[in-house]
Amino acid sequence: MRLNGFDLNQLVCLKALLAEQNITRAAEEVHLSQSAMSTTLGHLRLHFNDPLLVRSGRVHVLTPFAKSLVAPLNRMIAQAHDFAALRPDEIQSDIDREVRVVASDYAIRTCLDDAARHLQDVFPNVRLEILPLSERSPRLLANGEVDLVLSGQSFDIGVPPSTCLLEDQFVCIACSEMGPPGKDLLPQEFACSEHVVVRYFDQQMTFEDEDALRKAGVVRTRRVTTWSHTHVASLVCGTSMLATIPARIAHDFATRWPIKILPFPFPHEPIRVFAYWHPSRNQDAILSALVASAKSTSHKLNTDFGAFTSPGI
Repeated sequence: MRLNGFDLNQLVCLKALLAEQNITRAAEEVHLSQSAMSTTLGHLRLHFNDPLLVRSGRVHVLTPFAKSLVAPLNRMIAQAHDFAALRPDEIQSDIDREVRVVASDYAIRTCLDDAARHLQDVFPNVRLEILPLSERSPRLLANGEVDLVLSGQSFDIGVPPSTCLLEDQFVCIACSEMGPPGKDLLPQEFACSEHVVVRYFDQQMTFEDEDALRKAGVVRTRRVTTWSHTHVASLVCGTSMLATIPARIAHDFATRWPIKILPFPFPHEPIRVFAYWHPSRNQDAILSALVASAKSTSHKLNTDFGAFTSPGI
């Protein structure tokens, strides 16, 4: 194989010649005949336009140029040895790579942001490209154009989930001053209120709260529909509207906005976020580290928020 006109198969021969400074011993080291090594030396001299080895009495000595080749050649061959020894479960910490992740804003806020920081500590040269959840996400995953998709069970990815990252539950948030009084929220109060509702992209998905409302025979009045949880608290504050959101996000909002957290007054299935990846990524050590960190983050949040449960569950 040639690169820039150089036969890469001759690298090992060149290393032996530079180390032994003797054609016969170099040939023995790489298991070639003396005549084959002499021919290789001729090719090397022609390529570099330098004699490399010159006779001095009964021995050969390296030319100045040949001496300058020793260190970079040794480094290159050592790197080649390390490269050949790589295995999927033994990725070096200095690996340079980009990982493409599709995630909902909820998944980013609850587990991916901390996991991304941890991944940077372990693999400082790994870059993350985070893409929004969209109708194209299943196709991107199937085609191998993304490495990982983080999504709830409401979105049909087209393949079984690889692992569950977290569980959560719905709560309602309201403005502290203008929202419903008291610490409880009756189903009738919920039904009579106007709501801020989160829905992803044009082809709206049915979330777990919609299933719960359908079973209860309740149709809520959507005053505002938004594509991201990020905006919900600001839209609710200063109004009498309610919003139904995951408890983890509600607790985060409560530290920064004048809102109150109320129980979601209907029984519902837990919110679950799953990690999906193509089977070809099963031995991907970097992906495994990212997912493990995301699960660890979500487990810590489970401990922190475990005391807050909705009576409807």
